[in-house]
Amino acid sequence: MKRKHFLTAACCLPLSLFAQNGYTIHGQVGTLDAPAKAILVYHGKDGQLAEDSVVLQHGRFTFKGRVEEPDNATIYLKHDTITRQKFSRQDEIDFSLENSDITVTATDSIQNAVVKGSLSNEEERQLRMLQRPYRKSADSLVAVYQSLTPEQRKDSLWRRSARAIQEATQKGYDSVTRSFIYSHPNSYIALSAFRSTELAYNFNPDTAQAKYAFFPASLRKSPSGKKIQDMIDKSKKTNIGRVAMDFTQYDSTGKPVKLSDFRGHYVLLDFWASWCKPCRAENPNYLKAYNKYKDHNFTILGVSLDDEKTKKAWLYAVKMDSLPWTQISELKGFQSQAAVMYGVEAIPTNYLIDPNGKIIGRNLRGEDLDKKLGQLFKL
Repeated sequence: MKRKHFLTAACCLPLSLFAQNGYTIHGQVGTLDAPAKAILVYHGKDGQLAEDSVVLQHGRFTFKGRVEEPDNATIYLKHDTITRQKFSRQDEIDFSLENSDITVTATDSIQNAVVKGSLSNEEERQLRMLQRPYRKSADSLVAVYQSLTPEQRKDSLWRRSARAIQEATQKGYDSVTRSFIYSHPNSYIALSAFRSTELAYNFNPDTAQAKYAFFPASLRKSPSGKKIQDMIDKSKKTNIGRVAMDFTQYDSTGKPVKLSDFRGHYVLLDFWASWCKPCRAENPNYLKAYNKYKDHNFTILGVSLDDEKTKKAWLYAVKMDSLPWTQISELKGFQSQAAVMYGVEAIPTNYLIDPNGKIIGRNLRGEDLDKKLGQLFKL
């Protein structure tokens, strides 16, 4: 699919347009009056949720404020439940909030509103239009899968067909997304799309760094830009060939365990959690690899990203999945020291480390893990 004609709207507008005093949102939703209320929610300074609310007068409402950079925002509408139809908090609209004059107009429900005045919102709409055919394809594939019986899902012919559709859909989705990104060098929406596309699971930090230089310095120095650079920098520290960073956590008995305690062994450093279904699905593969290679200087160190609320679930999962290797956790979720140090933002994530402490593999799962270990131990 050719995309160029979709992408000419605002690709070269200067970032200086964003440097105004703040945003003003003028809303009009029919003729609703008090006690109907509009509630604005977005991520404010330091990523903390910010909320503002105002009572409607003859359907009108106004919000004023300032954001550091364009941000995803939501306006919820609480209707007058006495004289009008009762609406739930689900009467809402998502849009891109930026420092500009924005209008939100609807005749009845805000979920049907038209948003104007936000360049980022318009760019996001363009991107979603490009991605829509591939989202529909993915949704259709999921719907078919859910309609099949367990036996039908195992059919090798269907699985091959589904895999081909999935790969083609992902390829098309990534293609139009990248086309949008590189047609909008000054766009915060393109920056966000870059993060989700180029910094996806198991990305190569060196390749990502080279591509990231495409954006102007002013965008790379923005709060979102700095977060992307931080992700790349952390990934560089855990790239293949680097020495694995040491850390200490405690097992279920309170005994301190260091990653460096495993020097002299091949160790799979596995970040997981009891509530993570893909992690639990992978545990049988890890157990198979452990039993096959444990007598060849191989072991596993599990780092749980459970928290205090799910501590019992973590210990129960270890028991139910029959995991015999060392398990440790700070019970701080993704704020775990090791998770932050290794830049873990999705699980399962793992690193294969050699006896000298050097990382020799990342995110090896299923057959890939068995193949890598088989090569190492010549089995």
